[in-house]
Amino acid sequence: MIDVVIVAAGEGSRMGGCYKQFLDLDGKPLVYHTVKRFTNYGVEKITLVVPEEKLEYSEKMVRGLGDNIIVIKGGKRRQESVLAGLNECKSGIILLHDGVRPFVKKALIDKVIKGTLEYGTCAPGIPLTDTIKLYSEDKILWTKSRRNILQVQTPQGFKSDILKEVVVLLKEEDITDELSVVERLDGCIHWVIGDSMNIKITYPEDMELARIIAKNWRDE
Repeated sequence: MIDVVIVAAGEGSRMGGCYKQFLDLDGKPLVYHTVKRFTNYGVEKITLVVPEEKLEYSEKMVRGLGDNIIVIKGGKRRQESVLAGLNECKSGIILLHDGVRPFVKKALIDKVIKGTLEYGTCAPGIPLTDTIKLYSEDKILWTKSRRNILQVQTPQGFKSDILKEVVVLLKEEDITDELSVVERLDGCIHWVIGDSMNIKITYPEDMELARIIAKNWRDE
């Protein structure tokens, strides 16, 4: 059995302070498309975590998509929202997904679930092709080789017993990346090749690309 937590409680500071997860995309709120990817896939339960002031709006938004969706309020920090969502999960496999990644394909979900079943944790990633540099203000300080560097995406999969240990640390410390908790617990995270179309909407220009993808969307 598989539960999905879709985290969509952010304030969108890099989008000028608007709730980017509710921006219009092809006639529907962006996060609506994200939820629909998983209802189309077929999972036991979907927990959508949103800002408190968007609770009623979100409940109306997902009405008709399925009876297995619940909408709950998140916290001020990502880890508070993740914890709230995880508290609703009962299945053996749990997927965490960003609410602002509306183009996740069935094939990628399949790969993450398969990797999670075999290894306990799994995340999709794309090897970087650009050189990485550390900067401060307008100065570049040093260069990092792109070799063996991944740009990690979601959904990220966890077996429930591993996630219980993650939850303990999330409650105790300030952590923004759930995978880093597994690393600290000396856990090995399996990874699979991600999808370049599985973009995360972060900046205003990302919406331009999202609208192009939406017009040509095919979930093969």
